[in-house]
Amino acid sequence: MFQELRNMRYRLTLYYTLVLVLFTSLFTSFVFYNIFYANGFILDRELKATSAQVSNLSILPELSNRPPDSGKKNLSNNGEIIDSLFKIILRDENMNITQASIQYKALLQNSQDLARQSWLNQQERWDTINLGETEYRIFSTPFHSNGDNGVVQTCCNLTMIHKFISNFNYLLLAISVIAIVLAALIGWCLAGRAMMPVKFAWQRQKEFIADVSHELRTPLTVIQSNLDVVIADHYGSIKDNITWLQNAYNETENMGKLINDLLLLARIDAHEIQLDFNEFDLSSMITELAFQFSPLFQGKNLKFSSNIESEVKMYGDAMRIKQLVNIFLENAYKYTPDGGFIHLKVSKLQNGIEILVRDSGIGIEETETENIFRRFYRVDRARSRKQGGTGLGLSIAAWIVEVHKGYIRVDSKPEEGSTFKVFFQNNEATQ
Repeated sequence: MFQELRNMRYRLTLYYTLVLVLFTSLFTSFVFYNIFYANGFILDRELKATSAQVSNLSILPELSNRPPDSGKKNLSNNGEIIDSLFKIILRDENMNITQASIQYKALLQNSQDLARQSWLNQQERWDTINLGETEYRIFSTPFHSNGDNGVVQTCCNLTMIHKFISNFNYLLLAISVIAIVLAALIGWCLAGRAMMPVKFAWQRQKEFIADVSHELRTPLTVIQSNLDVVIADHYGSIKDNITWLQNAYNETENMGKLINDLLLLARIDAHEIQLDFNEFDLSSMITELAFQFSPLFQGKNLKFSSNIESEVKMYGDAMRIKQLVNIFLENAYKYTPDGGFIHLKVSKLQNGIEILVRDSGIGIEETETENIFRRFYRVDRARSRKQGGTGLGLSIAAWIVEVHKGYIRVDSKPEEGSTFKVFFQNNEATQ
């Protein structure tokens, strides 16, 4: 089972990671698309806008009909391009350069055919040319102004822009990889946390099955042992074997009670219990219950006292509240030795109702008080089994208190006794 849980955790982590990979891929693609294509659109728009502003080029340095034959780009000491972003080339109708803000001969020569095509077609055009390792974007458009005719070209060096986009993509990719790794780690932790309830439920189920098997095996063994003695006595009568038969009968009663408690807990877990909430007289109900237990306490020489406040009304399920008090009184009877005392108290407080059962029984350690409401938990299994306990009563009691929105407090010391206090807050029926 643990291997299955681990495999499930691996699958959940994989699902988390795949979802993030898909999301990261879509996000990265979206960002790259917008940066790359939006940049191209903006660049073309700026090239065209720059050419439209070139109505007076007197501000540009005038060149001869042929630009300086340097044959080189403008370079810095380390070889990087230092040209400004937008360059302007002005040509006459014979495609001779009249003015230019760039002196890169290869670019001027390669752009001449583009300018000629724009002039012949009398249409603007965008072109991209590669010169070695450098890429240029060129916009060409014919102009007619005050008798002057020609072509205006604006161009931009794309190398630095592409370098920026490339670096940005590497950065985006690195962030995505780191995010995916972190997502895998976080997914592993989240999957582990998500699996905790499943693991806990499986552990509880495993313990439950083991406890049920153990609790059923013991009475069955006792029944079988006693019946084996009866069967082996070929000459004895029923009266002669009444002790063995009575032992077997008592164990069947314990098994019946255990099975009933198990069925109730199963219905509780399945949320199949229908509660009947009504206003009822708590004082009368508990007084009647105390009267029923009195002969049982007397038979064990237990001193029983009660202090039940009259006319205490409560809103709840009367049958379950009676079952709750019955569980506490039964436990007090089972674990209080002969000659001890049991006290029952019901009182109406300012903000609620309190039910108290105190005994002078065997008591329990303070560290055990939180565990006694667990199913099948018993401080002394041998003694509890001897007393006929199933280890389920207090679990049922805790559920009854919970559905009535109350709480239980346990005060106990070994060999001094225990006190169970149940408090229910005021509700619409008690106000």
